[in-house]
Amino acid sequence: MAKKNNSELSFKEMRTMMEGISKKTSIVIETEKKEFSYINTGIYMLNALLSKSILNGGISKNRFTVFAGEESVGKSYLCYNIARNAQKEGYSVIYIDTEFSIELAELEDFGIDISEDNFMLIRSNKVEDLKMMISQFLDKLKEQKLKGLDISKTIIFLDSIGQLASIKETEDAIEGKNKVDMSRAKAIKSLFRIITADLGFLEIPLVATNHIYMSQDLFPKAIQSGGKGVDYSASTIVYLTKAKLKTGQEDELDLGASGIIVTAIARKNRKAKPKKIKFEINHTSGTNRFKGLEYFCTPENFDKIGIAKVKEVVDKKTGEVTYTTGGTKWFVKHLNKSFYEAQLYNETVFTKEVLEKLEPIIADYFSYSNQDEIDKIALEMDALYQPHEGDDDFDIDSDDDGDLFN
Repeated sequence: MAKKNNSELSFKEMRTMMEGISKKTSIVIETEKKEFSYINTGIYMLNALLSKSILNGGISKNRFTVFAGEESVGKSYLCYNIARNAQKEGYSVIYIDTEFSIELAELEDFGIDISEDNFMLIRSNKVEDLKMMISQFLDKLKEQKLKGLDISKTIIFLDSIGQLASIKETEDAIEGKNKVDMSRAKAIKSLFRIITADLGFLEIPLVATNHIYMSQDLFPKAIQSGGKGVDYSASTIVYLTKAKLKTGQEDELDLGASGIIVTAIARKNRKAKPKKIKFEINHTSGTNRFKGLEYFCTPENFDKIGIAKVKEVVDKKTGEVTYTTGGTKWFVKHLNKSFYEAQLYNETVFTKEVLEKLEPIIADYFSYSNQDEIDKIALEMDALYQPHEGDDDFDIDSDDDGDLFN
């Protein structure tokens, strides 16, 4: 290797210069590998969908996560779950309600600590006002961080993006003007462009909900409200759809269902393979966090986990016990007992030891094999959900004024 001339400036000296400059700004120079950390969603399979891990996973503690879907699909419900679990880890919660749809007393019913030391409920649906407030707030937090204070134990919720309105949109309505507002999507895109990097610097997670609608293509695609700014800024996007949950316990006033079955599809995620999972939200009992784990309790995994649809076979001569595939019940080895599926989802069956055995199996299922696979799937997902050249749909939330004249 050629020896450097003494007159040359070494890279180490350049690094020292850059680090000195960065300390006066919000520029981050990474010097150490960081372990990814997450906040529990309260649903094991949703944790895995977001982060690969059922036990230590969930939403990223320093990223922007979006849950998007139709009305009454459980978007806000997931936010309440995450807020409650975040507080258990010492987080303070800033909850921005753009829909004016929740009261403090109702949040308390979800187990959220609404005391002034731990919780703040903000109501506004003006995107420009929120942009000003959040950006100024984050700027003040940056000043405190540069002084050496730790302000990372804060989480922000925005519920929802779809209900945000622009000042122009409101003024046009007041004046009786029936115009397409092209400023809204630009304002939303500007909001996230400004705050996303600051949230990353401060290591503050943002969880947002959003509405989706179907494009007018020949083959319609699900599109988020608010233009493409959300797609670009969010680190993780999960689309939610619903079906009726029927338990057989419905009465005449239950509208034919006891709750909903939610299908969650990872639209964008570099922490885990884009997959889909299902979980239930029962209007009476809430969500059972164990649902979905049975998918991995197969006869092939029985030796590792000890739960599967197998039959116990005892050799009459030797007394040796073996297990064979079959039956309608689930055999649980550590309880030496068989259960119907409805009896399966509890911590007596899925003990801490069983969950620890499931963890590497599920993590492997949701893991990318390499960076090439990450990039390939990301491109495939973009092609699936983004409009193609030649599509004749018009996105009213587009941030490109030129669409009007093409």
